Amino acid sequence: MPQHDASQTLDLEIAALRVQLAFLYAGVEGIKAGFRHDQSRDARGRWDGGRGTVIVTRVEATGNARIDARTKTLVDVVKEIVEDLGGGSGAGFGIQVHLQSARAIRSLDLPGTGRHGVEQSFSGGGLVRYGLDGSVRTDVILRDGRTELAPILAVWDIKTGRARLSAKRVADIRAALNVGKDVPVIEIHVERGVSVKSAVFRWM
Repeated sequence: MPQHDASQTLDLEIAALRVQLAFLYAGVEGIKAGFRHDQSRDARGRWDGGRGTVIVTRVEATGNARIDARTKTLVDVVKEIVEDLGGGSGAGFGIQVHLQSARAIRSLDLPGTGRHGVEQSFSGGGLVRYGLDGSVRTDVILRDGRTELAPILAVWDIKTGRARLSAKRVADIRAALNVGKDVPVIEIHVERGVSVKSAVFRWM
């Protein structure tokens, strides 16, 4: 096996182990959003929609192996969070998905994201105080390096319920971060129906 293939395989295995450790650290199993005892649950006590766990219905790759590998890691995180949260809907459910996903992703300390590249606010191409009026918030970013000066390679936005990543939102994110259209803005969307849950991923 070529050396670079072996290195990439090892990186993916390490990322998988970090995901598992993140959930132990986050302790998300104790937080339930709209828990209902009449819902069908799996052996771990998580809501299974009556017939299974979270289903990934669509994944649109960017063609960039590094970005697509990171998307896969984030998908795994969000899926696990949604399963552990169990039943729930509305704004409260969405808030819990964001809070617990952010906590788990920070604990992974992923290259190019670290602990600080999660839930940040930007304005005029620079970082500002989180939630500052007029700023744009991002859920996760990937940089080509560890410092705040490293170029931004991709942005992920987590949506739940009926919320969608609009073209205007994408434009606002790119303007606030001062990046071009070569930087993909990737939507991780969790949509829950009556008996199934799904995660939809797309990039713009």
